[in-house]
Amino acid sequence: MLGTASDVGKSVVTAGLCRLLADAGMDVVPFKAQNMANQAGVTRGGLEMPRAQILQAHAARQEPHVDMGPILLKPVTHTGAQVIVLGKVMGHVEASQYFADTSGLAAIAEAALRRLADRHDVIVLEGAGSPVEINLWPRDFVNLRSARAVNAALILVADIDRGGVFAQAIGTLDLLPADDWGRVLGIIVNRFRGDPALFEDGVSMLEQLTGLPVLAVVPYLDHGLDEEDRPLSIPINTRAPAGMLRAGALLGPSVSNTDDLAPLLAEPDVHLSWITDPRLVAEQDLLILPASKATVADLVHHAASGLCHAVREAHREGAWALGLCGGYQMLGTSLDDRAGTEGGPRSWPGLGLLPIGTVFEPLKRTQQSRCVSAWPVPGRSLVGYEIHHGRSHATGGGEPLVLEAGAEIGWRHDRAVGCYLHGLLADDEWRGAFLNVVRKDRGYCLRSVRVADPIDLRIDRWAQHLRRSFRGDAWARLLATVQGSSTPGLRAGAGE
Repeated sequence: MLGTASDVGKSVVTAGLCRLLADAGMDVVPFKAQNMANQAGVTRGGLEMPRAQILQAHAARQEPHVDMGPILLKPVTHTGAQVIVLGKVMGHVEASQYFADTSGLAAIAEAALRRLADRHDVIVLEGAGSPVEINLWPRDFVNLRSARAVNAALILVADIDRGGVFAQAIGTLDLLPADDWGRVLGIIVNRFRGDPALFEDGVSMLEQLTGLPVLAVVPYLDHGLDEEDRPLSIPINTRAPAGMLRAGALLGPSVSNTDDLAPLLAEPDVHLSWITDPRLVAEQDLLILPASKATVADLVHHAASGLCHAVREAHREGAWALGLCGGYQMLGTSLDDRAGTEGGPRSWPGLGLLPIGTVFEPLKRTQQSRCVSAWPVPGRSLVGYEIHHGRSHATGGGEPLVLEAGAEIGWRHDRAVGCYLHGLLADDEWRGAFLNVVRKDRGYCLRSVRVADPIDLRIDRWAQHLRRSFRGDAWARLLATVQGSSTPGLRAGAGE
């Protein structure tokens, strides 16, 4: 599948197809040649790869492997990004430097695709942006070049929620080269709000104008899965209903790994909102500072917007603060980035809510981690992953958050808590105990532990929603095409 533009839902459509094909008994894996996103994770071997392809691997019931997402660009400034190749940092490049010659990275990506083809029966390719940015064709190796390398069948994903779905689909198809157009199986219309029956005339028109079948009209769904190009889908700058614990997460330009917050959605008494308006900070019971790819740059942004001052004042008046990874670093007293990894000044004062300092180093720590909680559930085993350049150290009072480790993993002091462990809030017991500490301190009733929906349940729910959205016998025809492909497995690419 190809996409008509960025952020049309291609990453989760790919994930849904991976689950449906895996459940049909196929050995299926995802692939995206190059990904530009701040959402990243870590493989079992300690290699960094895009979160979207990690999700898709889980959907395919496969162990995530860097071959599934061989090239990752993590924007640090408006014109520059950190380049990660097969799980390892290769350095920082400016856009002009990167696009001057992509042939080397294209060869690495194609080799990864060939390795997957040798090991598996079916590959679901995901494109990037639009495949018909014709000025980029000479250096675009993510869309048509990858699809041609394995003679992929193509499906076009369009987003009706943003409007202009006819122009999206027809414009894209009209610009596709004839050989590529000939491999297009059909169109998926994504994110339809309302009764899909009301779009039946639109389906007929789209099919008549393009000469291709509309395979599915997918109703909008809050699926709770990672979206590659957007932070966690929660309201922005909304006030909580009376009686709910008010949790506000600071939204910065380079916010990352926002799936860390998703388990809070399982708590019926917690109102979770992104915060960009400093005037709303004082109303929060719990302020959350999520991870960031450009920690110092985001902290500078928060200072300029007034959020830093508002957070300090709210904390002084009794609000709690929780920092995760980059957010943990922000809670400290100082950030020293002489290595230049964080896209801002070489040094910057932190919020001063935790007595820790952070020094950023060129070498990135990427690993899956296991530790034991010291508070608020002593002895509780915690699992997750770490992915950060900063090394934090205690500078004064406070206590470690985990046993047999210090500020290099996590620290707490007064009403401020911070930790490098991604996945901390996914531990139901830890999350429940922490929230009860906040509830008691802020005058709310204590609650029993809530179990967040596991990722497999969310994937299954989305995959079945996608399956029900296929029209007539479209899914059966697609499945037959996959099963009958004469290539080493059908390659279907889902573009953004």
